[in-house]
Amino acid sequence: MTGLNYHQSIQTLSFLFDNKTDHILFLQIAEDGPLKRKHSGIKGNVGILEDTNAAAIRNIQEATGLVVSEAVLRGVVKTIQASTGSATVYFVYESSKFSGTLENKIPGRLKWVDILNIFNLQMESLVKEIMPNLLDGESFFEGTIHLNDLDEVQSSDIRICNTF
Repeated sequence: MTGLNYHQSIQTLSFLFDNKTDHILFLQIAEDGPLKRKHSGIKGNVGILEDTNAAAIRNIQEATGLVVSEAVLRGVVKTIQASTGSATVYFVYESSKFSGTLENKIPGRLKWVDILNIFNLQMESLVKEIMPNLLDGESFFEGTIHLNDLDEVQSSDIRICNTF
């Protein structure tokens, strides 16, 4: 396969849950492209010497202004872009242990959405694919998702690794 760029990255994809109100925090993406206006979790890079858990907590705080006291690893998902061969490994975290006042510190719009209404949202296809596993609140999942040029799921192999 010549001409493919094979870029690889490691990122966190984090979700905050407000258990008092049964809401989940989403970022409505602002940047132009196929994901514009779609809803996602909070994404961020992992520093070369940084623990993924520390990176998730840092990324949430940098994006929202909220202080997270604990983040729980719920899954590891690799996405592969069909046309470029680029791969991103996402460490998927969730937290309901945070404090502070929500501030929109990144491009896009942060908003709390009632859990009962989230499947009415236009979600980034990666997020839509993993959301049922995330919402079960217990299982650890992993797998690979192949995306097309529009960041839509072409194929997915997400597996539950254990249940508690």
